[in-house]
Formats: sequence, C-alpha cells, structure tokens
Amino acid sequence: MPNSCILAIGNTGNGKSFTATIFGAKDVRIGHSTKSETDTITVHNIKDGGFYIDTPGFDDSDEHKDDEDTKRSIFFKMMESGIENITTILWFVTPDDRAKASYKRQAKFIESLAKYYNGNAWDNTIIVTKGASDSNNAGPRDAAREMATSLLKTGEFRILLFENLPPKSVYRKMHLSSDELNEYGVFKESEPERILAKYESLMEGHVERPIALKIRKVKCLKCPEETDPRLASPNCHLDSEFFHPNTESVHQGNVIDIHPASDFYKHSDSYVGATTRNVFDNSPQAWTVRAVTFGRINPDRPEFVPGYWNCCKNNDANALGCKHIYHCCERAYSSSGCEKIYDGCKHKVWETACHTICKNCKKKLDDIGCKSRCKNCKHDNPLSIKGCIDVSHKFP
Repeated sequence: MPNSCILAIGNTGNGKSFTATIFGAKDVRIGHSTKSETDTITVHNIKDGGFYIDTPGFDDSDEHKDDEDTKRSIFFKMMESGIENITTILWFVTPDDRAKASYKRQAKFIESLAKYYNGNAWDNTIIVTKGASDSNNAGPRDAAREMATSLLKTGEFRILLFENLPPKSVYRKMHLSSDELNEYGVFKESEPERILAKYESLMEGHVERPIALKIRKVKCLKCPEETDPRLASPNCHLDSEFFHPNTESVHQGNVIDIHPASDFYKHSDSYVGATTRNVFDNSPQAWTVRAVTFGRINPDRPEFVPGYWNCCKNNDANALGCKHIYHCCERAYSSSGCEKIYDGCKHKVWETACHTICKNCKKKLDDIGCKSRCKNCKHDNPLSIKGCIDVSHKFP
C-alpha cells in the first residue's frame, strides 16, 4: 500500500495501537500506555512512505462527553501533519447487537470526513471487530446505516488473537492450523504477516480512490467564527470586538545620527614665531633726547614681529580658525553625527521607549484593533477554545 494513510478510530482497548505495529509502525507501546498516551493522536510512519494515525479512544458511554474535542483534535492533527487524503479508515468496535449512541457518534465522524468529498467514505472503511466470527456485530453496522449512503463496499474484519484465548477455548483444543484458525477470524500474534495480508486484501482499491478531506472556510451564520465546520468549537462566541493582541514599547521615527552641539572654526595647532625687537627710533622726540644728552642716550623703540599659525601658516593671530568642526565631538563639519536619536520623538537610542503600539500590526492602541475576539469572554476565537455561549453554530 504505497503512500497510504490509515486512520484508526474507536474505543480504547480494541487494538488500534497493536494494529499500528502490523503496518510497520515503530516504538508503539502496547497494553501499558498511560492515560496521557491514550489521549494523544500519533501519526506513525509506516512502510512505503505511508502513515498510520492512532487516535484517542472515543467515549464508550451513551453520553456526549469529550467526543467533540476528540474529533476536532483528529482534524487538527491531520492538518498539522499536512495530510489531505485518507486512504483507509479502520473502525475498531466490539461485538454488540445495539446501535448505541457512542457508535452513532463515531459513524457520524466517519461520514464527516467526506463532507466535501464526492465519494462515499464507507467505501474506504473497514469495521474491525474484536471478536470471533460467530459473535453478533449488528450494532455498529446499524449505527453506520443511519449515516451512510451505502455500505456495499465497507469491509469487515473479525479478529481474535490466539495468544489471548483462554486455555479451554475450542480453538486451542482443536489444534487447528494457521489457515484453519484464520478462517474463524483467529490470528496468531507471532504471525503478523497473515494479519497484514488480510488487511491488504480488504484495502484493495483504496489507494486509487482516497477520501479527500478538502478543508474549507465557512462563516457561521450566528457568530464571527469562520472555519471548516468540522474544526469549529462546539458553541458560538456571539458578539465580537477588534483588539490589539500584543503590545510593545517603542520610540517614534527612525534612528538618525546627529551632532548635539553647534559647529565652529578653530586652529588645530598653536600660534608660533611672534616676538618683540628694539629698532632705531627716528622720531623727533628721540632726537631731542639725543641732543640733550649729547648722544649718551640713544633710545630705541620696541617693534612687534608677528608669528604664524603652525597649522595653516596664516600670520594673522586673529584669523578665523582653519578647521570647521563640532563642539560636541570636534569631528569635521562634514562628518556623520556622533549621537543616535529617533527623529520622531528626539530621544536618544538608549533612553526608555516612549510610545506603546501593537506588536502585531504596529499601529497605535487607539487605532482599530487588528484581531477579533469575543466581547463576552475575551477569547480571541482560537479554534481550540469552546464557545462561551451555549448556542450551536449554524454553518450554511
């Protein structure tokens, strides 16, 4: 059965996990699974690239209880695993002459797998009965008939494991061969290839006509929930509102580089070479002094010799600086800013964020929300949350 996908459903203890090993699933715990394991949906890889989906037990009572959650969880697991087609449905039941409510709910689930599929899900279904061929099994079939369009191609496999028979069982006393035992629906656990051969004969043609799940989105006519009816929570969230699911604090605008202080001009080096020297004073006053003192005093006058700026060689001590820089960092005027700020709020990048927005849509919190939630219970309508109002959905 290359690329087959087998879905096993039914009550706990009817052989779903054991059958997974028959199809080649590894690391399957049989007979001593914990409650958490029996509540888990497991997709096993089997031979030839196929899958075997082992599901939690449906409720064995006639009450509704958690069957709806189980069914929705099975659909979610198939979607999560990318499974779009079911090759074979193995419906594990026990001999019963009553079409009890639990069987009707399970049959309804099988029927729902083909909700948008043009074919008949029962053509790809095998009813696996944990009991000998002489046991009464009318109950499950009667329950199926209430839901099915036709059961003509529905297979049936009645199976008892030889190792589980009591010591005084007639099948033990008769010392029958494996072929003879198999005719009575008795198979040896030590001969799994015989069980597999029986399944494969019943599954003939299933690969050519798989059940297409065809997940669709449909809006409830009563509430905002829009999903595949098979995935919908049992009850409605009747009134919704838009909200922002997550918030974060941010600065306004983009990060830019600035110089926080103004620019100015300066010389990068010192002023050097300036000095004062005495020179001959040729003024009338100096000559008068010389005449009065008969030349003994020859007054000179001081003369300033200018220097120059070592950086630019300009000899004007008051000249404008030759370097255009910023006060804050003394970088060149054309250089990038020495400090990062947000151009919207003008805050430095290391300062505490000043603005709260929606993390999801990046809008202000006073804008219309980007996600819908129930006004009553504030749940944001995830499919895993039951509706808060005890009103059933109405899908077109």
